[in-house]
Formats: sequence, C-alpha cells, structure tokens
Amino acid sequence: MLGPEHEFSINDENFNPLPISDEIIKKIRRKIANEAVVGRIVVGKELQKHVIELKPAKPFESLSEFEEIMQEGINELLSYLDNYKLLGLGMHPLLKLEDAKVWDHRDRKIYDAYDRLFNIKQHGWLNIQSFQLNIPYSSEKEAVELHNKLRVLLPYLAAVASASPLCEAKPFYVDTRLYFYRINQKEIPLICNDVIPEKMASLREYKKILEQIYEELRKRNAFVLCREWVNSRGVIVRFSRKCLEIKVMDEQECIKSDVALAAFIKAILRAEMEELPREKLIEKINVAMKSGTAELKHELKDLFQRARENADDEERKYLKILKLRIEEGSLGEVILRNMKDISREEIIEICQDLSKCLERNEVYV
Repeated sequence: MLGPEHEFSINDENFNPLPISDEIIKKIRRKIANEAVVGRIVVGKELQKHVIELKPAKPFESLSEFEEIMQEGINELLSYLDNYKLLGLGMHPLLKLEDAKVWDHRDRKIYDAYDRLFNIKQHGWLNIQSFQLNIPYSSEKEAVELHNKLRVLLPYLAAVASASPLCEAKPFYVDTRLYFYRINQKEIPLICNDVIPEKMASLREYKKILEQIYEELRKRNAFVLCREWVNSRGVIVRFSRKCLEIKVMDEQECIKSDVALAAFIKAILRAEMEELPREKLIEKINVAMKSGTAELKHELKDLFQRARENADDEERKYLKILKLRIEEGSLGEVILRNMKDISREEIIEICQDLSKCLERNEVYV
C-alpha cells in the first residue's frame, strides 16, 4: 500500500504563479472548501494559494495503479484550469515572496499560529512543494524498523530527489527547498531537528518527543498546532492512519518520476541498513542539499544495487529512472546543466518543458 501526496504550482502562460487554488476548488466543488474530489483523486489546498495538492482517494495497491490513477488525476485537474499550467519542482523558480498569498479560508487559524511563531513570509513556507509518501505499518515493531531505516536513507532520498535549484530566478542549492525547510521553524529547533530524527526503540519514545514539541507549543499559546503533523522531520509517524510519512523529497517533474522514487523506497526497505551516527547523517544531508547526487555517487550506486536485488519485477521497471538520476544527476542538477545563462527567458523555457513533462508523464532529461 502506498499513499502519495503531490504539490504543484498553478501558473499562467509565462509561469507567473497564480494564487487561485481556492477558485479551482470552488469550480470543482461549487463552493470554497479545503478539498474536492475529481474522479479517483482528491484535490486539496496548501498554505500557499498558488500551490495545489493531489492525492489518491484511497491508497494504491501497486506502482502501476499509482501511475495510472495519479496521471488520470493530473489530466482531469487540467480540464478545470482554463489553459493555466501546472508545474512540479521543489520550489517555484520565479516566485517573489511579496507576490505569494496565504490560504485565507477554513483552517486559517493554523496558519495564523504558524505565522505568529515563525513568520511564514519566507521561502521555507511560501515557496515549497514536496512529494510526500505514506508507507503503512502493521505493528509497533514494523513501525520502529521502518522509521530507523528511513532516517538513514533520508540524505540519499534528498540527493536523488533534489529538484529546487533556483530561487527568485537565481541558482542556490540543488535542493533549495530543503535548505529553507530545515530552518523555517528554528525558533523551536526540536520540530524539524535538522530534518534527521533520532533512532527510536519504541513508539513510546517517539510519543515522548512529540510531547516535548507540544509542550514548547503550549508555552507559546499555540495549542492549535499540537497535532502529530506538526512534527516536520524528514520522516514522521502518523498514528491516525498507521503509516510513516516521508517528507524529505522535492516534487518531481512528472508522476512517473515520483513513482520511481516510491519503487526505490519500497525495494531498499527490504534490504539490511547500516546504522549511521546522527551527526554523519546531518553532514550527508547538507551535502545532498548543496550538490544533489554529485558527491554521493558511490553510496547511491551501492544503495541502488541493493534495491535492485530486493525489487520485484514491477519495481525494477521504475528503477531504471532512478539509475538515470543517480548516473546523470538529479532533476535539479539536470536543470542547471541544461541552462546556459540562467535568464528569466531561459527559466520560462525550461518551465514550459517541465510543464509538458507533467502533462505527458515524461521524464525530463
């Protein structure tokens, strides 16, 4: 079972981001709401009104179902967009913060609390798009095992999924989204914890950490944020739906690329994982943010080989895309390599290509 969540920006023909997610949801549902159902897909709001979320109405049983139904959802959503363009990536490459609008309907009190505590007028809040993956667990033992494996994988997932090399039309880190994400709640460092969670021996240990976060929030009169989703580390436990949610990956250019990441994760989780000290994992994720796959090639190739050895036939089909990303560079690395002078005109041209990749479900190379 897999539960993906995708975030895409809504744009005009020149890739100016449009803060109209509420209008799109209203067009589908005939009233402003947090979400609307389109076929077998749920279309939902995000903090930023230029970003819209897509997720399945129910978890997927297979990768092929994942690809088919999510692409169907993309196509159906596009039919409501009046020729506006959808764009993946971990950040919008042209967005200026002063042009971003915050969701101002239901749940506004949550965003008001975040703003009071952390000032959401930053790129780690107003310019961020991720591909999140929910993986179910059947027992506490399985939850602990999956959590501890995933925490070791986080730097490598960040590297191969890095797809946010431009910020306000200028090059920054290959994973600029993660750079800003890790510091967007620095006033309470425990919430994000440098993205890397501690190794845990039981769910009781995890709940103690959650309670410490809640205590910090209660001290600041932010009771509305005392929910399991406030934990912003790279992988968290979602008790309400008995799954682990991976939050470290940038949104990719097309559904097929997201499915490839899911195939890699499914396969590698069957392999044995060498434990690494937290300091080493932080060091590696910092490297991944700055340069994507470039300085982690050897380790990524080793992980890929182990994933392939543990993969089923369906997963191997999608792993070919991951092999390409490891050998040729992440989407963010490829984007930078394909640009000559990083002008606004060139960025718009790249965005046009990437938007077509999303519409056609084609991998960008």
